[in-house]
Amino acid sequence: MDYGTPPAAQGAGTEALERTDAPGGVAAPDRAEARARALDVLRRCATPVGFKASALPGGYPQVWARDAPITSLGAYASKDEELIACALRSLETLTRTQTPLGMIHLNFDTRTNSVTTENAGATDANLWFVLGHWFAYRATGDSGFIARQWPHLVRAVEWLRYQDMNACGLLEVPEAGDWADLYSVRYNVLYDNVLYAGCLRAMAALAAVVGEEARTPAATGGLGYADLAADVARKIRLLFWLDRPWDGAAFGAQLDALREERLEWFLLYQNTATLTEMPFLLPWVGFREFGHNFDGLGNMLAILLGVTDEDRTATILRHAHAVGADAPYPLRAFYPPIYPGDRDWRDYYRSRNLNLPHQYHNGGVWPFVGGFYVAALVAAGLRGRAEEQLDALARANRLGKLEPWEFNEWVHGLSGQAMGHPLQAWSAGMYLYADAALADPGVLAAWREIAAG
Repeated sequence: MDYGTPPAAQGAGTEALERTDAPGGVAAPDRAEARARALDVLRRCATPVGFKASALPGGYPQVWARDAPITSLGAYASKDEELIACALRSLETLTRTQTPLGMIHLNFDTRTNSVTTENAGATDANLWFVLGHWFAYRATGDSGFIARQWPHLVRAVEWLRYQDMNACGLLEVPEAGDWADLYSVRYNVLYDNVLYAGCLRAMAALAAVVGEEARTPAATGGLGYADLAADVARKIRLLFWLDRPWDGAAFGAQLDALREERLEWFLLYQNTATLTEMPFLLPWVGFREFGHNFDGLGNMLAILLGVTDEDRTATILRHAHAVGADAPYPLRAFYPPIYPGDRDWRDYYRSRNLNLPHQYHNGGVWPFVGGFYVAALVAAGLRGRAEEQLDALARANRLGKLEPWEFNEWVHGLSGQAMGHPLQAWSAGMYLYADAALADPGVLAAWREIAAG
């Protein structure tokens, strides 16, 4: 099958398309070629109602509430006016799916012009909906668009606040209730709560843009969005980061702080005393149990959104590289994999043969997550590693089941072979974004401006 060749690549020989200065002497694609291929994928995913998740009819023909805003980061970085317009159409389409309670539906099918109801729900749909508007404003400066959307943004955040079912200040997320929609993350999930902190800060910033009060509605407390964001970030640092308790006084102070915040969090630590000194933010915290593997996306977003300080950022990025979470390509969704018989194994992991060890969310490599990894390396000032990982990301996107440059959904964590659907919008979009961030770290300013503190 010929998926098509972008004009910029036609007629170019292999020698012209490859670099030979990649780590280990393995040839890496020329970055201009990679950009041209990625732009072609985005153009093929563009529809009158926004970015569908993949270009081919047999893939994902829906505008997804998480995929489209993430894809749009690459569209904004490209400065392509048609792609930027498509990014805004994505947000307008998602707005039409909003329920009376404020929920943004998971996706909108471009074939049927209707929402679909597969999966366990999507807490992150509302999160990316709000963040998508922030990045749209930073790219376009269109305050009129934000003003028109403002009532929908307020309702989206109110729906999120009601997902805090125990008044702890964090979101409680159902199992598999976000992008990891076939994986046993649950309850206080790192990824969703990091996005929540950023989402609340984005609301504070957008309120200033449109001259609105940066507060929740009076009926639900009139609380400042920035104050709520800082509270979420503080609780993530308190609950999700485990240091080794060498200093009894310091550890006792942490336990006291946990007990003061929430007695259940204090009991949680008492019941999991064997789990200490983790070099990353935990993937989730549940009822007297923790997740204990590395959440690549959640930790990269925590770095970009300022939830981690300089020391913890360095620890996380060292860990990702040392254990091979960025091998064979960047970055594995969760690592190490969960195996049958493990506490967090689920029979539904076998669904469509997807979440077996080293596959899909369960240790598979997702190129779009790799784009966030490169961005986090740039944000941390690790330019050399960012260069290496951008080239590795280009090699991942050059893979294909039928032909080169398929920009596949994911890659097998052991074999390094392309898996999932080809011509995936967010794989292409996040390559463009990572490439732009490396060329100009100022691209990341939009993240710093909503850092939760």
